[in-house]
Amino acid sequence: MNVENSNSATSQKDSSKGHENVRANVVSNGNLQVAAVFSSRQKVQEVLNAVQDETSIEVSQVEIVEAGDPKMSEKLERNSAAIGKSMWSSHLLLGSVGLFAGLVVAFFLTQFGPALTQQNPLFTYIALISPGLFIGLFIAGLIGLRPDRNEVIQTVRHAVRYGKVALIINLKKSQSSSEVSQLLKQHTDKVVESVR
Repeated sequence: MNVENSNSATSQKDSSKGHENVRANVVSNGNLQVAAVFSSRQKVQEVLNAVQDETSIEVSQVEIVEAGDPKMSEKLERNSAAIGKSMWSSHLLLGSVGLFAGLVVAFFLTQFGPALTQQNPLFTYIALISPGLFIGLFIAGLIGLRPDRNEVIQTVRHAVRYGKVALIINLKKSQSSSEVSQLLKQHTDKVVESVR
């Protein structure tokens, strides 16, 4: 009997570890957002009280979105100036990295490469700088699209459109996304996480 209890405890521990998604392992919890959908504001308050009792979630970290909420966009996203600045800096950085990588590869090809690249250094540089720059900018664009954010945004918008209430929790570094998600999943089946 003790062996069965220890096996079930081990499997429960493993399943709770399995909840941690890849984002939670890569990004610090201070940049994670957890959203859950409930049928009424009263249910949200009950769940919020339970979450605050069992975790260190503060009122300032919580956003509640209801139908007709004029500040829904602000509650879901940071201000747009910060998003624009982040996109601008990522394009500059990754475009520069791509440009530099193209220059380095072209240099080595013109110095040590086949005769064709050594005899035509201008065309070699043009042929390798352009793709390097474009690949860097393309990767920056992919980072800027943030498809993981779409899941949270669409889930909340869909819930609000059909008269439900969404609870959004912006985590701090010291808080566990898996713990908060597990608590929320005890009260609803629609819980999503994303990097802010």
